Amino acid sequence: MLLVDSCNSGGIVMNLNESAIGGLTKFRGKFQQADEVNKNNRSYGFSVLDKNVQELVDCVNARGLVGELDHPSDSIIHFEKASHVVTKLWWEGKTLMGEGEILNTPHGKILKALINDGVRVGISSRGVGNGTTNEKGVLMITESYKLITFDAVADPSTYQAFQKKVTKENYNYDNFSAKNESRRIHSVNKDAVIACLGGLIKNKTSNIIGRL
Repeated sequence: MLLVDSCNSGGIVMNLNESAIGGLTKFRGKFQQADEVNKNNRSYGFSVLDKNVQELVDCVNARGLVGELDHPSDSIIHFEKASHVVTKLWWEGKTLMGEGEILNTPHGKILKALINDGVRVGISSRGVGNGTTNEKGVLMITESYKLITFDAVADPSTYQAFQKKVTKENYNYDNFSAKNESRRIHSVNKDAVIACLGGLIKNKTSNIIGRL
């Protein structure tokens, strides 16, 4: 099943800003929140998200975790629709933080134009899996969840997730890593590598939780 997580789909509100770092457009901020109910009335457990983040580390390091401009209707990563690449993921408590770079692709140029025109852009997780509804009516995402990537969207649903501008002054990888990466990610997952090298993850389930 396809789980997409923006308000039209439980993602993150992002103010993305053009960086002066090497002439690239970079963004940094909150990507997802564990153990909290989002605007879509969903909750992702920390263990569920952390397992998925660990499995994506090789893909991230290989610059293979590509995202699209808006969620697609399936769980495949479409290179022809790529707008950005996620270059870093780390935990700050139960907040999943991330960093990415806008690509020089047709969709990337649209995303960059939106940013340059002052449009607020969101980042939103995309994955497949199951969920169970608790006594409060909250959909609890289970261990079957498979995180595929993070897409750029207009109306995400994770609360209070605003990006900071990446500048020469605050773009210090050494200090940044030492401060924020207390949880190292080291395991390898075959499916994540497949997604990294071809965008071939496909939806293998028949029950659809749906995009909200």
